[in-house]
Amino acid sequence: MSLRALLFFFLLSSGLGIQESGAASLSKNSQILQIAEFENGLDESSGLAFHDGFFWTINDSGNSNVVFKISKSGTKIHEVEISNAENIDWESLAQDESYLYVADTGNNLNRRSSFTIYKIPWTSLVNNKAEAELLTFTYDDYESGKMRSHNFDAEALAINGNEVWLFSKNRGDRRTKLYRFPKFAGHYNPDPAQSLPVSSLVTGADINSANNTLFLLSVRSSSSGQQNLFWEIPINSEGVDWDNRVMTRIAPEDQWEALIYDEYDDEVYLSHEENQRGYAGLGRLQKR
Repeated sequence: MSLRALLFFFLLSSGLGIQESGAASLSKNSQILQIAEFENGLDESSGLAFHDGFFWTINDSGNSNVVFKISKSGTKIHEVEISNAENIDWESLAQDESYLYVADTGNNLNRRSSFTIYKIPWTSLVNNKAEAELLTFTYDDYESGKMRSHNFDAEALAINGNEVWLFSKNRGDRRTKLYRFPKFAGHYNPDPAQSLPVSSLVTGADINSANNTLFLLSVRSSSSGQQNLFWEIPINSEGVDWDNRVMTRIAPEDQWEALIYDEYDDEVYLSHEENQRGYAGLGRLQKR
């Protein structure tokens, strides 16, 4: 089953009229300005990174083990095969100054219990092939079964200092669990550090390290249809400061899969798969 079909199914089965838990500060609605249509071959873009003035993206499950460098106009500039990687279900990208991280963490029907994050030096991405360091992990709280209502899918990866921050996409309870573990090669068995009541399905994450702000992207269904949500949440050494979150409903609705914060221009960019518009592409969130 395609990711679009799965998302449609789970949105319909998630229930209508879901409300966010607690008293968040809800800002006015915000528009996403479409700035690029991706070339053919990037129809299932599911991750986004930004380095040296160019975006990087990936396709999700069933596609090649390739990362793509693209311009702000959506043109493919370069592609790199990750020679020691397999694209079981690539779902997110993250970055730091020295490395690009590819999260093979998709688990739509809970058929997996082990996962891999590929860590690739930016310096090697000038070539046609690159080799990655491997971060492998198994959730310490993993439970098998419940194919359509489990809590062990993940599509949102961010790097915070020396840690990986991975946010789950919980179809069972509509929360997101934060898993924190070192960003260095090795095998890990992380416990959830926090469980956040987002009442939606989280599909993207990034962190503004300059002011310690977490950005999340999520989707939910309501009586009026699909809703895309953008979250700004303070973070500290203890984790996510949920009580001081701000949530914004963003439009137009689409299968927005990933986001990246550009610290140089103070902009948030988002990418979507080929769905409601008939093409995959890139958007910029209007200034908050």
